[in-house]
Amino acid sequence: MSWEQLRSIAEANRQYRQEEFSQPPKSCPNDGTPLEASPPGASSSLFCPMGDYRYPDDDHRPAV
Repeated sequence: MSWEQLRSIAEANRQYRQEEFSQPPKSCPNDGTPLEASPPGASSSLFCPMGDYRYPDDDHRPAV
């Protein structure tokens, strides 16, 4: 494997991560339960019905 191949793999990983983190999560990172829309007037836009995760209030994903 050449350095150029390694560099292209690292670049592809960066692009995938940027695409993934540019969208809100679809499921709770704690237990995998699909997130639901919060009621109108709530401080967050999505929440986990089985736990205490709220997006974006509890979002700890790295900044891209």
